This record gives sequence, structure tokens and C-alpha cells, in this order.
Amino acid sequence: MDFNISDLPAKFISGLQELHDSYKFSTNGTIKLTAVRGETSILHNADGFCISYSRECEFYREFVKRVCGETQCREYCVVEDMAVMVDCSRNAVINTDSVKKLIRLCSCMGYGTLMLYTEDTYAIDKEPFFGYMRGRYTKAELKELDAYGKIFGVELVPCVQTLAHLNGIIRWDRFKPIIDCNDILLAGDERTYELIDEMFNSLTECFTSRRVHIGMDEAHMVGLGKYLDAHGYENRYDILLRHLRRVLEIAQKHGFSCIMWSDMFFRLANGGKYEPMDAATKYVCDKIPECLTLMYWDYYRNDVEYYDKMFAAHKELCKNVSFACGAWRWNGFTPSVTMSANRNKLAFDECIKHEIDSVTVTMWGDDGGECSTFSLLPTLVASAEYAYGNRDCKKAFKRITGVEFDDFSVTELAERVTDNAGKFYGGNVTKVFLYNDLLCGLYDYAAKPEYKQKFADAAKRNRAAARRAKKYGYIFRTVAALCELVGSKYDFGMRARSAYARKDMAELKALADEIPTLVRLLDKFYKAFGEQWNIENKPFGFEIQDLRMGGLKQRMLHCRDILCDYTVGKTNEIAELETEILPTKELCDDAELRTN
Repeated sequence: MDFNISDLPAKFISGLQELHDSYKFSTNGTIKLTAVRGETSILHNADGFCISYSRECEFYREFVKRVCGETQCREYCVVEDMAVMVDCSRNAVINTDSVKKLIRLCSCMGYGTLMLYTEDTYAIDKEPFFGYMRGRYTKAELKELDAYGKIFGVELVPCVQTLAHLNGIIRWDRFKPIIDCNDILLAGDERTYELIDEMFNSLTECFTSRRVHIGMDEAHMVGLGKYLDAHGYENRYDILLRHLRRVLEIAQKHGFSCIMWSDMFFRLANGGKYEPMDAATKYVCDKIPECLTLMYWDYYRNDVEYYDKMFAAHKELCKNVSFACGAWRWNGFTPSVTMSANRNKLAFDECIKHEIDSVTVTMWGDDGGECSTFSLLPTLVASAEYAYGNRDCKKAFKRITGVEFDDFSVTELAERVTDNAGKFYGGNVTKVFLYNDLLCGLYDYAAKPEYKQKFADAAKRNRAAARRAKKYGYIFRTVAALCELVGSKYDFGMRARSAYARKDMAELKALADEIPTLVRLLDKFYKAFGEQWNIENKPFGFEIQDLRMGGLKQRMLHCRDILCDYTVGKTNEIAELETEILPTKELCDDAELRTN
């Protein structure tokens, strides 16, 4: 399609130039394209087309629809602020090219905000050890990304931590005096607020947005470490609220308005549980500053009644309430696309019901950041379409990515080997069986014969999807290699234990001879996973993957030696196989394997 864009604002012209490689259009044509603020729509006029937008990102959403054939449409987003949050702190720091790609995709979906979750992965001038060797963003990188987001109408909002979740800094002696306990800053200590002020100095310089997410979630032990030693036991609400007021004073000094995770207000009243509270509500709500926005986060619920209670409880606490749902990728190497999309649909319906005008889709990366950021595109598209009132997201997904929605969904097939996988927790069967030891396998009890064919089918379908997915093919190649490895490895311990009980030396020798094949499959997966990492992330953090997989490889080779020594009579027993494997139902069951 050939457009004449001479009458567009310069910002949109720059944006279309950035989109040129992703969509089939020309800007040297005669179809006049204009843009005005107003109700989001595409209007056909005598000269060509006028795109009307209420938020600047919606210009790109409507433009892509026009490129893909739509000539007339109107739509309305029920959420004033649609945001995506990407985790840049759990080993994987998404590189600047990938952030730019995500900005472009977000704008084409209709998201106007992108949050970078950075615990210590941003530069602070006076603190060289803050984010040291962690892949932190430089100030120049953040400024560049901030400017790039502006082109697409995507506000880059810092999402940091000012109380807990700062485990990246506790290794350095510089910060130990201001750690209360675990990963929690020492409230009430002036050195803590000097550090937080330096955080805001950096944010002020790097971001043009004057919204900031200050974190403060999951500070379960606040006031119970150095603070307790120095002051004795105090009401922990008071500690939290005093600290919050100090952080807000610093933020306001720098011109920022603050968003905060809401869970600690509930946990302190409920024995650590994030649930509606009763007696403490009045005590807390009288003390929460009115300028604060509380973000209720929930990635787990399929219960409308629970949402009703929690939204009501939040509105008692604070007049400004936003919501965060999840795009599940934080259990392992694969996303939970279907579960995330279904759960977010329910959450969006509840947000509409309770008049919540700001919703964030979070992409956490717990325990290593192994799962591809872009494997979550189906969840992001589906969530955006819910907000625009469109229940069928497959057409939108193909329009935005150039790939079929159903192709992207095959990345989660490996986690569906169990009957109920994904109904509550996102699956991590592949990660469990990847690292399950060949001889000390705590999860051997959960291995079932029928899983082998399911892993093989998942590998086959991911290989096929890789051929069709073009620039996203690397995601599917990684998942296919993982399925091949896990499908060959997952029942090894079960088979070894059975052969050992029968004293079947021939079978034990055959098992030992399988291990070099497992090592080759591990090398194949490692190579594919490394390619995925290097495409999406900074190099830092992959050293952890090297150590994990290198340790796995060495352990498998050692297990081969153990089996061989036993079969030739060098040893009289294999101690690991003499030990009964207990069904650790306290940790998981075979319907929902999970390691956390």
C-alpha cells in the first residue's frame, strides 16, 4: 500500500519509517494519510484516510489495521492507561534493540506505557556497585529508549524498588550497613534515604515521565533485622508508613508521582497473606497518602468473588487504584499462553466492572529469566484486544506479528503433558525434568510413560512452527530442542531404578550408553537457548545459565561413570539407587509440577 504522509506530524513520520521493515507499505504513494486527535477510528475521505486517535500509540494501532486492509472502523479502549511491564532484573536484562522492538509492538497493540522493572539494573553515578556486572542500563541507553518511546506514543516509566527485592546489592559491603534483613533496606536510616535520593537523581535525568513505580512489595521481614536490634519491636505498619512517607517526599522533590504494589498493607494484617483485611483497614487507610496510587496485583485468580472483595478492599484504602495481571513466563523456559490469556480476560472484565482505569500486564522473569520475552506476544495481544472489546484476538495477532496465533501457542505444548497443567500455576514440567538428577531424581515418581510421546509431539510441532515464524523462529527452535532433551531424559531415573532393582546389568549398561546422547541433546539445547538469549538480552546473566547447564552436563557424565563402574564390578552398589524416592507431595503433585 502506497501512502502520502507529507501532512503527518514529524513524530508519526519517524515512527512509520521505523515500522517500514515490519509491514508492507510505502510512503511514496498518492493515498493521503492524515491524523487528528479524537475518537479512535479510521475514516475514509476523498483524498485517502484519516486516522483519529485518543492516545498517540493508537495512531499506530489503527495504521497497522489500515495496512492490513481495514478501511473503516471505530473502537474504544475501556482502560485509560494500558501498560506492559518487562522484568529486567532476574538475570536477563532485555537489550536496547529488543526494548525498541517491544515499544513498536506495544504501540501497534494500543499500549501507551512500558515499564522497565529494574531493581538495581540502572546506573547511579555515585554508586558504581549498584548493578555492577548485572547488565545495568547506562544513562545514555535509558535516554535513547525514552526518546524512542515518545515517537510511538509509549511512555517509558521506571519501575524500581525502594524497600525490598534488592538482593542484587546485598553482596557488596558498600550496602550491607543499610540492609535490615534478607533483601530489605533498613527503614529509618538516613543512609537509606541518601541512596534512594541518588536513585531518583538518576531517574530524573534518564526519564521524561514523571510517573514512577516505587515497588515495596513482599517485604515480609521489614523491621525484624537490624531495625529490631536498634529500636526493639514496633508496629510494622508504622515502620512501613514512615518509610513510605520519606520515599514520597524524595519523589515529590524530584517531581514524580508514585505507584506502589499494595500487598504489604494486606500482608501485615493477614499473617503474610495477600487477602482482604478487616480490623486493620481503618488504621491503615487513614495513613496512606492521597497522592499515592496502589497497584493491586493478581496473577493467580479465577474467582470473580475474590476480585470483587479485593477491589473493594483497595478502594477503602486508597482512592487511586490500578491493577496488574500477568503474562506468565516466570516458571521456566516456556510461556503459559492460554492460562494467561484466559485469566487476563476475567481480570479485565473485573477491572471494567470496578472502574479501574489503569491496567498493567506484567512479564516477570523469576529464577533466571529463561523464557523469551517475545514468546508472550499472544498474551499481550489478547489482553489488548480485551481492553478494546474484541474477543477474537487471532486476527489482530496475525496483523501485528505476521505469524498465526496458533503457531505461537505451540510453545506451551510441552507443559501440557500433565492433565491439569496451567489451570492454576503456569507449567514448568520441562524445567523440572531438565534438572531432575539421573540417579537422585526427586521427581522420578512423577514420570509417566505417556509423557514421552507428548514431548516428541511438542518438539515436532515447534520445529514446524519455527519454519513458518520467520524472525521469531529462534523461539520455537529453543523450545523444540528443550522438548527433545527432556523427552529423552525425563524417565531415565525411573528406568535406572527399575533395572537396578532387577540387577539387570545389560540394561544398566545400555542406560550408561544413552548418556552421551543426552549430552549431545543438552549441547543442542544450550546452543539454541544461547542464540535466543543473545537476540533478546544483554550478555550479563548468561553466566548463571552456563553454570547451571555446565553443572548438569558434568553430573550426567559422572552418572555414566557411576553406572559403568557398577556394571563392570568396580563397585558393589549404587548408593543413589539404593535410596527410595519419596513422592514429595509437599512440594508438588504430578498434575502441577513446580519448583517454587
